[in-house]
Amino acid sequence: MTVIAHVSDLHLTPVPFPIGEGLKPALGWINWRRKPGAHDAAIASRTIAAVAAARPDHVALTGDLIELGLAAEYAAAGAALAEFGDPDQVSWSPGNHDVYTPRAEKRLQAILGDWLGAPAGAGDLRARFPRVALAGRAAVVTLCSGTPTWLFSAEGELGRDQLARLDSLLSGLDRTASLPLIAIHHPPHAPGLSRLKRLRDGEALMALLARHGCPLVLHGHLHRACDTLWTGGGRSIRLAGAPSASLAGRHGDDPAGFTLIHVDADLGFRLERRTVP
Repeated sequence: MTVIAHVSDLHLTPVPFPIGEGLKPALGWINWRRKPGAHDAAIASRTIAAVAAARPDHVALTGDLIELGLAAEYAAAGAALAEFGDPDQVSWSPGNHDVYTPRAEKRLQAILGDWLGAPAGAGDLRARFPRVALAGRAAVVTLCSGTPTWLFSAEGELGRDQLARLDSLLSGLDRTASLPLIAIHHPPHAPGLSRLKRLRDGEALMALLARHGCPLVLHGHLHRACDTLWTGGGRSIRLAGAPSASLAGRHGDDPAGFTLIHVDADLGFRLERRTVP
């Protein structure tokens, strides 16, 4: 049995005021302040401890470790990542808050480069993805949908080049040895989701995954535990969303928690939802 822990949307607090960072971070800070206590550092710590107690073979984090892309936030994110394990035990799919602005994208790569793997550099973060981590009978394939967007957008986009690399990567996986688990921040299929929060090339991703027979997508972004079935091209793909790992449940959101994916020797799998008080 292989166990993968899926954790998402830590949104680490406190968030410093973004002095000199421009309009988008300033408005983002104001929006964060409008919901005091929505994300709780103590709950995030309890989630990290609960994941460690579950003793997974690998941890898949699907984005939004932070809020505004400030240097101090990335330093805190690095410490949180280290609590989950070493870089070879943890996969991280950056989300829209992790890559809040072009300036933030450069900072992220400078401060958290050890958690991203090759190639190094300060260009488009998505050039470092997809990444694959083999853990027992699972192949955790991590994508990056986080990219700087305009002022009021929480959208994501993989881009044509990342999709092409993913196609090549999946073609080379030994499907008799491991089950591919796709980890991404934005859900590629989420009926009713606002266009301002969507994955722009979600349909292209789902079609590609269907061609390769990938059965499961792990995502965050929605701050709730959800389970959606997509069908197309003669295939069915399950999309499992994790709640925020730090939500205090004070604003009608799902309680904090995470998901354990149990992969059997015959490559069957089941999901186990866990909440964190």
